[in-house]
Amino acid sequence: MKTIYSLLIIFLLTSSAIWAQSNSDTSALMQKKYWLTDGRVYMYVSQGAQMNWAKGGDNIFSALTKTQFQAKYKKDKHIWDNLLKWNYGFLFIGVPENKSIDYRTSDDYLEINSSYGYKARGDFYYNMLFNFKTQFLPGYKYPNDSVKVSNFLSPAYIIFSLGVNYKPNEKFKLMVSPLTSKTTLVVRESEVDETKFGLKKGERIYKEIGAYLTFVYKFSIIEELIVENELTLFSNYEVHPENIDFELKTNLNFKITKNIKSLISFHFIYDDDALIPINQIENGTYKQIGYTKGLQFQEKIMIGIGWDF
Repeated sequence: MKTIYSLLIIFLLTSSAIWAQSNSDTSALMQKKYWLTDGRVYMYVSQGAQMNWAKGGDNIFSALTKTQFQAKYKKDKHIWDNLLKWNYGFLFIGVPENKSIDYRTSDDYLEINSSYGYKARGDFYYNMLFNFKTQFLPGYKYPNDSVKVSNFLSPAYIIFSLGVNYKPNEKFKLMVSPLTSKTTLVVRESEVDETKFGLKKGERIYKEIGAYLTFVYKFSIIEELIVENELTLFSNYEVHPENIDFELKTNLNFKITKNIKSLISFHFIYDDDALIPINQIENGTYKQIGYTKGLQFQEKIMIGIGWDF
């Protein structure tokens, strides 16, 4: 483990050196040549309302904000890609007749990614990757909003990996790492049950060593439809290496006009350390009877506005 974190320090120092080198040249032309930055902010909504509806039902309003910022550096044999993502979504469920409104978080996802590569040959790079994922706000065991199941840094996931990256263009990337450190944090164990995320009771940190793969592929079916795919795999060398953690995200981005967007997204997660509640219906209500391991799935279909810059 000490070797892994020593390499992380080297990675950060190397990244800092590249940053310093780029800033040493005050020429705007040089800055434009070596650095490429972009970002996007999208806001999606959906809504349904009813009044005096004989079949029953509730009013609902949901919103989702997706933000992304990138800074990419490329000079000679060096490439350094940095990415920040934050998604936040919520929904209101209300019944006008009794003036009740239920507020729930539907999505809260924060990711920071930094990848440094040194050209080996052709489109292959020796690569070091740092990845951090968590959420900003508390998540609750709905409909009971007094029991927290997650919070900021609870959990949080930190990946540091060394490997080879194949990157022929900006739309395709495949990185294979035989040496990867994965750390799971639950810093608010008094609020969040750490055992649901692979930690033992009273622990705040769980460390794993294994192999890691990340695959990114973007393509256009038509000019107005862009498909983004991102797959990550992790295998723990020490504990059940045959049980592979994976995360798959697929986004279908429709461009209706310049600023009106539509989104269809699919998000799959399997984490061999994460526990999922088992519920059964008793007397017309859901009752939790235990935990199990399984596939997590999230899907969204929304329309909204967005800006690219």
